[in-house]
Amino acid sequence: MNYSSHPKMKYLYIGIDCHKYTHTASVINCFNEELALITFNNDKQGFESLIKKVDKIKENLIPVFGLEDVSHLGYNLCQYLLSKNYKVKHVNSNLSAAERKKRPIISKNDEIDGNCIAKVLLDELDNLLNVENDEIYWTLKQVIVMRNSIISANIGLKNKLHAQLLYHYPNYNRVFKDITTPTALTYFNTYPSPSMIVGKTKEEIQQFFLKNTGTRYSKRTTEELVKLVNEYDIKEMEYQEERNNIIKILIKQIQQNNQRIKEIDKDITNIYNKLGKKLHTIPCISVITAAALLAEIGNINRFSNSSKLARYAGIAPIEVSSGGKERALKNEFGNRKLNSIIYSIACVGLATGTTANTNLRANNPVFKEYYYKKISEGKTKHQAIICIMRRLVNIIYKILKEDIDSAISESLTIQQFLNRFA
Repeated sequence: MNYSSHPKMKYLYIGIDCHKYTHTASVINCFNEELALITFNNDKQGFESLIKKVDKIKENLIPVFGLEDVSHLGYNLCQYLLSKNYKVKHVNSNLSAAERKKRPIISKNDEIDGNCIAKVLLDELDNLLNVENDEIYWTLKQVIVMRNSIISANIGLKNKLHAQLLYHYPNYNRVFKDITTPTALTYFNTYPSPSMIVGKTKEEIQQFFLKNTGTRYSKRTTEELVKLVNEYDIKEMEYQEERNNIIKILIKQIQQNNQRIKEIDKDITNIYNKLGKKLHTIPCISVITAAALLAEIGNINRFSNSSKLARYAGIAPIEVSSGGKERALKNEFGNRKLNSIIYSIACVGLATGTTANTNLRANNPVFKEYYYKKISEGKTKHQAIICIMRRLVNIIYKILKEDIDSAISESLTIQQFLNRFA
């Protein structure tokens, strides 16, 4: 190789440490010489000033930018650079942190961080992922994050509601298995205390459910509710009205969040349909789950093969060898959110019946057969699930890369399954 004309010599390396109001850029050449340190505002005028200063020192070199944060604080800068047709690379924060630890005295400031990012950009130029202008994937991820935050908030509200109801309805699960269903929420919002329903006949209670929820509760269930109330030693506690108001407030918040989730699900479905992908054709994967996968994977063209996607998801094992001895270790790195989603899909595929809150069939016969095949080969249960996850990555990659259906049916054998998505 003629090192005087090495490909890396034609680039100017700019590592940028992103913050809320200002960014700091460290500019180096291929010989690791720092040429400039630029601090600029996180707005269009700041971005333009960065480009002007880079143009003054680039000479005949091609600027390439490296950022740790490309989807939050550095998102606007990324979009600006891409709109100007600059090459932008995503620098893994673990790599820049390792670069910082090489210094004899470990310290941290914006200048050092920018310089470490620039050095990683120089060393790992060919291995770093290109940042692409995939606005639709970024938007999808923001909507998914919002949905997850509302669901987490609802879990907290449900726990608080449960704690309040235990004062008055300690055995409510004999009638309402889930207190967040529309029927249960409507009942407890109307009758937060058992004393409020005393004297109601079974017919009146049945009529209440039918009128307010459209649910025709059976005579047996209604009798169980009346029996449940009669078992309590009904008495008005001090500050009962305030306690009832707490229950009503919690229920109102849960109902509002449920409505928000429905609205967000519509947005997610619309974005997913615009992408035109067919991940939802895999048995036991809903449109929302498919969208969550896409939000974490992004543009599939970032990955040249399914093995790289598996490593990105932290599913492929880490090969370790020393002194002629080799072994595979569990991969605890990679995108843990993506790993969690694929793990959940694998577990649902081994289940029976339908998934919660949907009529989506949970069982995937191909996954089950493959699972028991691995068990018979001596794998542990957890190892067998990891094998399913790895095969799932193959399926996901091929469906996204070739825009095909999963075509998994009960008649598909294990060998056909492996051949189709190898």
